[in-house]
Amino acid sequence: MSRLFVIAVLVAGCSYTPVADLRVSGDKAQLYQRDVVECRQLVIEATPYLQIGGSKIKMLNDCLRGRGHSVLGA
Repeated sequence: MSRLFVIAVLVAGCSYTPVADLRVSGDKAQLYQRDVVECRQLVIEATPYLQIGGSKIKMLNDCLRGRGHSVLGA
């Protein structure tokens, strides 16, 4: 039973999709999907394999904000 819980937590941690106000992002809005993919890859490379939760979400949001997107939430 505990294995199932661990797997569910790991999968849930990987499925986060940031919400961005693309109208505020201006000209950079056309690059949003590319930036999400690149930022996810950077987060994967920058964190230990088993690390999950809020820190990865924060890193993804910070990466997108650094690229000029207006990300809502954490």
